[in-house]
Amino acid sequence: MQFESLNADLRAWLKTSVEGGYARDALIQSMRSAGYQQGFAQQAVDLALARFGAAVAPAAVVVAESTAGVAAPTAKTSSELLAESANAIQTSDRRVDILFVLNAPRIVLFGNLLSLEECDAMIEYSSRKLQRSTVVNAKTGAYDVHPDRTSSGTYFERAENEVVARIERRISDLLGVPAENGEPIQILHYTPGAEYKAHWDYFDPAHPGNEKVLAMGGQRVATLIMYLNDVQSGGSTVFPDVGIDVLPRKGNAVYFAYTTEDGQLDRRTLHGGSPVISGEKWIATKWLRERAYVVPPGVADSQSAA
Repeated sequence: MQFESLNADLRAWLKTSVEGGYARDALIQSMRSAGYQQGFAQQAVDLALARFGAAVAPAAVVVAESTAGVAAPTAKTSSELLAESANAIQTSDRRVDILFVLNAPRIVLFGNLLSLEECDAMIEYSSRKLQRSTVVNAKTGAYDVHPDRTSSGTYFERAENEVVARIERRISDLLGVPAENGEPIQILHYTPGAEYKAHWDYFDPAHPGNEKVLAMGGQRVATLIMYLNDVQSGGSTVFPDVGIDVLPRKGNAVYFAYTTEDGQLDRRTLHGGSPVISGEKWIATKWLRERAYVVPPGVADSQSAA
């Protein structure tokens, strides 16, 4: 994460607070009280201290008994951050283009998110361990093979290798979401005829089978689908309720958030993977949670499940 990747309000608040002599712990606590995750708050404060702290004399730094005077800006969603962005975003290691934006629901198409070499490496690493994809059974919480999903796939543990770690850092920079809030990257492979019929990525809390997956970090809030190859024909990501087909282009990615302006789950994010007509399709999917994603001991991971 780089200081420039933070939203403008937060950057300004951090600069003013550091130059005002507030101590690291007080600033982190203010951000936590405003809704930011612990890891993200620590990184942001440390970046600000590295940049602006040298101008503060050691004697001026105070440990505030109360942080009321340095209340941090309310944490913004990744959708709000993207709404404020220019037509391209410079992450810590790559310039990512914004190719189109739909505001309701929030759908963003990114260009140049992954290099061609990164795409090839992700396919190579995953091709040796593919298994038939499953879905979460909303009644039981089990992960079942289902005729609506005919791909095969696998996933990488967080920072499993250097390429995965680099991509995860870039996603965190791009979306302003702490890396720990992301589920491990899942790889999916579709051969001719394979598809994933229209579905929602969020977990309906009304279904008892979703209690287990919701306990792993709260509700899913957004999806990022990264395209690892060009597909000869078919294989688009379809949003039937808003009439959008995103064609798979190597290195591009589509992002969509599931909540409306009033915080309700947005059913317009219904989406699917249309059948591959010719060639094959490889994608890498990153799901983002409300909080840090943690799998309790003895509980199966949900990576093969949505």
